[in-house]
Amino acid sequence: MNGADVIARACRDAGVDAAFGLPGAHNLALWPAFEAAGVRIVGMRTEQGCAYAADGYARTTGKVGVTLVTTGPGAANTVGAMGEAWASRSPVVVVATDIPSTLRRPGVYRGVLHECTDQAALFAPVTKAQTTSVTDALRLAVTPPARPVYLGVPSDLLGADANYTPEPGAWQSTRASVAPLLDALAASERPLLWVGGGGRDAGDEVDLLARRIGAPVVVTYQARGLLAPEHPMLMPAPPHEPEVTALIARADLAVVIGSDLDQMNTMQWRLPLPERRIAVNIDTADATKNYTMDATIDADARMLGPLADALAPRVPWAGDLRALGTSIRTRIAQDGATSDAIAFLEHTETALPPDMVVFADMCVAGYWLAGHFRVEHRRGLHFPMGWGTLGFALPAAIGASIAAPTVAFVGDGGALFALGELSALAALGTVCTVVVVDDDGYGMLRFGAHSSAANELPAVDFVAIAQAFGIPASRVDGTGPDYAKALARAVESGAPHLLHVRARLHPPVTTTPFWPIKEGTR
Repeated sequence: MNGADVIARACRDAGVDAAFGLPGAHNLALWPAFEAAGVRIVGMRTEQGCAYAADGYARTTGKVGVTLVTTGPGAANTVGAMGEAWASRSPVVVVATDIPSTLRRPGVYRGVLHECTDQAALFAPVTKAQTTSVTDALRLAVTPPARPVYLGVPSDLLGADANYTPEPGAWQSTRASVAPLLDALAASERPLLWVGGGGRDAGDEVDLLARRIGAPVVVTYQARGLLAPEHPMLMPAPPHEPEVTALIARADLAVVIGSDLDQMNTMQWRLPLPERRIAVNIDTADATKNYTMDATIDADARMLGPLADALAPRVPWAGDLRALGTSIRTRIAQDGATSDAIAFLEHTETALPPDMVVFADMCVAGYWLAGHFRVEHRRGLHFPMGWGTLGFALPAAIGASIAAPTVAFVGDGGALFALGELSALAALGTVCTVVVVDDDGYGMLRFGAHSSAANELPAVDFVAIAQAFGIPASRVDGTGPDYAKALARAVESGAPHLLHVRARLHPPVTTTPFWPIKEGTR
C-alpha cells in the first residue's frame, strides 16, 4: 500500500461512497487509489466547485463530504467554500496535496511550484482542525459539533509505502441531567421550541415533544424540513414575519435546541425571545454566546424523545398555526410589492415533486424559498446562510444530485460564479434542474441604502450557455402559470435542465436591508 491507498481506504471505511475532485499533477495518484477502494470520484471543474459539491452532498445525506484538490492555488481556491461549510457546520474534509516533503525547508520559501510557506494556515479560520492524519480528519469532521477539516498531504507521500490500520469509533453523547429542563417545563404555561441545525436529525423527537407539551416549533434555515409543512405545531413562517414575532413574544419559555441564535435568524438579536431560556446543545459556549440561558443541557437533541414520554400531555396554547400560515401568505400576496413572490413560491411548490432537494443561493428568490417554501422532507432545503456565499447552490446541487434529485435556484449574479460546473453536470447526467431567476443585476442590493449602477449587470443568454455545455435549456418570462409549467417539464425530463426565468421580485422582510441597526448581544 501507498499513501494514496491509505486515504482511499480510510474514506471507504468511514462510509464515504463518493468524493469530489479536480486532478492535478500532484494529486493524480488518488484517482486509481479511490477506484480500487470502490469510492467514486465525481469530477468538478473548479476547486471551489469541488468543495461546494462535497458540502451539498454532506448536507443532503448526512455523510462526510470529501473533496480532492491539488497543491497551492488549487487548495486555496477552496477556502471560500470551506468557510461556508464551517459556518454551516457541514462535515467536509478537504484533501489537499502540498509540495513534496523533500523540497520543503522549514521557514524558507524556495520558489517551488505551488509552494506556500504554510498551506495549512490558509484553512485555520475556516476549519475545526488541520491535520496530516486521514483517520483523524474523517473522525473530527463528524464529531459534534460537525465542521470541516483540512487534511494536508505532501505529494511525494502519496506514492510512498504506507500502512493502514482502521480506527473505528463513533462519538457518543454524554449523559446530561435534564432536571433543569423538566423544572422549566413544569413552571411554563406557554413553552416554545426553537430548533436549529444541531437538531435537524431529531425530527421524530421534536415532533413527539412538541405534541406532548403543546409547544409551537420555530425552525431556523438549517432545520427547514424538520417537521412536515402540515404539522400542527410548526410555526408556518420565519420569525421575522410580524405575526410570528408576536407569537414568540407571548411565550414564557424558549427551549433552544441545537441553535446559536445567530444574527440572521434573530434579526440582529432584536427578536423578543422569552426571558426564560433553556438550551439543549452539545456545545455550551455555542449555546450561550448570543443569548443568556438559565441552563444548558449538554446532550444530543435526540434525548428529547425519552424525555417527552415522561411528560403529561398539554393542550396547545398558540392557536391554529396552519390558519396563521395561510393568513400570512394572504397578507403578503395582497401587498403589491410582494404578490409576485407568493406566485413564485406557490407555483414552485406545485411544480416540484415532494422528494426534490432544493438548493438556493443568496438571491431574492433564494430568500423567499429559504423562509417560506413548504419543505416536504428532512434535509430537503439548503441555503448558504452560514457564511453567506454566492455561487453555492449550483455546485452544491450537483454534488447532492448523485444521491437525490435536486433543483438549484440561483440569481443571474450568483450564476456567473459557477457556470463552468454545468460541464460537470452534463458529464454526470443526473437529475438536477438549474433555475436562474434573472433580474438584470444584484437585485438584493437595489433595496439597500447604497443602490447604484454597480448593481446592474448586462444581459446574459443563459439558455445558449447551457446548450453550449450540452444541457437542455428553456426560457420563461414571469413567475405565473407558464413558469410552473416550464419548471414541471424541466424536472419531469429526468435529466439536467436549465430554466432561465426573467423576473424581478421584491425581497422579504427576512433580509438585512429592512432591519434597524443594533449591535451587540442579549
